[in-house]
Amino acid sequence: MSGKPAARLTDPTSCPLPGHGTNPIAKGSPNVLFDNLPAARLTDTSACGSPIVGAVVSTVLINGLPAATLGSTGGHGSVVVGGSGSVIIGNSAVAAPFTAPTPLSIAAVAAPAAAKASENQPPATAPAAQPAQQAAATTAAASAIAQPVQTTDRVAAAKEIVDTFECSASQSRVFNDRDHPMGTASDPFEKSKVIEQLRVRVARSQGQHVSTKERITPFPNQQETSLCGPAVFFYALLVDRPDLYTQAIIDLWETGETTIGQLHIKPSYDCRNPKKFSHTAAGDRISAIDWISLASLRDSENDLFDYDSPGDQIPGITLPGKVKAWFTKAGATVVFDNIQFLGHINQEELVELLGYAGGQHHVTSLISASMVEGGAGVGKNHWIAWEKPPHTQGGRVDQTTLPVEVIVDSKLFSWGQSMHQVTRGYTLKQLLKDVFGGIVFSRIP
Repeated sequence: MSGKPAARLTDPTSCPLPGHGTNPIAKGSPNVLFDNLPAARLTDTSACGSPIVGAVVSTVLINGLPAATLGSTGGHGSVVVGGSGSVIIGNSAVAAPFTAPTPLSIAAVAAPAAAKASENQPPATAPAAQPAQQAAATTAAASAIAQPVQTTDRVAAAKEIVDTFECSASQSRVFNDRDHPMGTASDPFEKSKVIEQLRVRVARSQGQHVSTKERITPFPNQQETSLCGPAVFFYALLVDRPDLYTQAIIDLWETGETTIGQLHIKPSYDCRNPKKFSHTAAGDRISAIDWISLASLRDSENDLFDYDSPGDQIPGITLPGKVKAWFTKAGATVVFDNIQFLGHINQEELVELLGYAGGQHHVTSLISASMVEGGAGVGKNHWIAWEKPPHTQGGRVDQTTLPVEVIVDSKLFSWGQSMHQVTRGYTLKQLLKDVFGGIVFSRIP
């Protein structure tokens, strides 16, 4: 089946009206659910009041209304930019191989049973349809085509969002470098630079080699800033939903605010007009797209200080409660938490935490940056995400690993990369002293 991810209640829409930005779909079917969320249909509205009016699937009706999908359009000129991770809907079917099952030999038992039933029962009539059956019948086409949406679908959606942004005539934006303002050659927030950075980031995050003049790592990179907490969140968002990642940055660049699930991001004027943004070249302290995303998220949570320069350290520090709030508002759930408030983790706690690494979870961890190659400092000063548990020459670290064994392999996200980055020569004993627990989240839907 060819098609697009089904749209549902809370899936994001991007609205071009000033101040609207990204808004969740706020209305859906009363009895048809996709991934436990009400299905979106023609005329259903987003939180900004924009009804779905076009690019729907006319051959699939939900409660008598055409089904909405990723790419459906709204009355404000908005577009649905998110969708189901397991249901796609389309207008045309593609033939699939089918082998008929071998008939079972049940005639011998079926005949007596049928004869006995006919003696005591009136002529058979079709049973009344139950509400669930009626709903299923209404969406027969949709249920017949339910299948997992691959990561490539969301990557393709992300690339389409960037292409649409490039083709739009609007040059309106709210981010500006005070020292290299709009119209200057060194303007770091110039539209074409943001577009190039987004394209390279999405491609490199998928392992693709892309040549560019822009200094862009595969994943969010805090560089000189103290934005490791926001970097861990946007890393997870990029991995799970590259479409939402790109749309959020574009919304922030254009309007100064965006919404991811229930997470609303609206940075201050000072954050949108940073000072001392660069040393000698645009983006040499932090890239434009990373400042737009990471600094905006952190600044939105600051009550006392505006985050207005990459050199600001205190306003950028992120406590565990903030990380939890960002993930859960975006739709993830807390699966496990063993953050240590008084000391470092022990071996049993480390093994338990890293048992969640890989697969269907994000294992965020609060550490001392000295644990990461090239990092420095002591105490709880850095956030990472574990993708693969540390290994010694004896194999994966477990309860029997000796404290003196050297870590030789791992995979963790930090400073724009996801790879083995544990400081060379570090023993398990040293590692344990630098890890202060972690929070495990489900994937962002």
